[in-house]
Amino acid sequence: MKILPIIAAVIIIMALGTATYLLMINQNSPTSALMNAKKLVTKNVTVTYEISILPTLIMGNNAPSIPGIPFMMGWINGLITISRTPLMDATVINGTLYFRHFGIVGIKLNAALWRHDNSLCYAYKLGFMIPQTVTNCVPYTNITSNFMTILNESRYVGKGSWDGETTYCFTASVTLMPTQASSWNVPIILNVTKMCLLDNGIPANITIYVYPAQYSGIANFIINANFTLVSYSFTFNQYEFTQITNGLLPG
Repeated sequence: MKILPIIAAVIIIMALGTATYLLMINQNSPTSALMNAKKLVTKNVTVTYEISILPTLIMGNNAPSIPGIPFMMGWINGLITISRTPLMDATVINGTLYFRHFGIVGIKLNAALWRHDNSLCYAYKLGFMIPQTVTNCVPYTNITSNFMTILNESRYVGKGSWDGETTYCFTASVTLMPTQASSWNVPIILNVTKMCLLDNGIPANITIYVYPAQYSGIANFIINANFTLVSYSFTFNQYEFTQITNGLLPG
């Protein structure tokens, strides 16, 4: 019967049309931005940000009923470049931070992280007063897991813009639990009040508040950090990585 091939052809045409429509609405949308952001962990990527950080100590708030006294330690500003490759989970960070509270003192930061067997190794050079290089390894922790958790917990809140391009903005709040590789021993709240993504997944603007999930001792802290994208590329800064690690190649 000729009717069966006709029905089959109609079904195929409808399916292709539906797939094409779904593909179209998923481009340049919050959904595609989130999906592309998750794919960044499988790509080479280099991003440069203008950053501003305000650490604040809250003195005398060892109980919820006792109001704390905030002590602002001064803005930290700078330009930081972060470059990552999925090979060995290798990441290199370099830039300069300026501590306004201490008369605009600049500290050069050059750091690298990479996976070696079941360890997360790191090396960093600090160019402040007496330059020094430190290298060490700790039990392995996936350094992109917190980024993925934030993306999975994100809630869309509206559009923004960066360099003439539309961004899609999200908010999220996650709790970071202490691990063997972390330098803290209490749960930490990471409250992302704004994370605006380009359609290709690159974060263009980020505002974060970091603070402990519970009161501890006589002093606590709040850290407000702001990141504004300057430039990006889908490359890995191999040269800078080998400079910090004395020739080590990820692979």
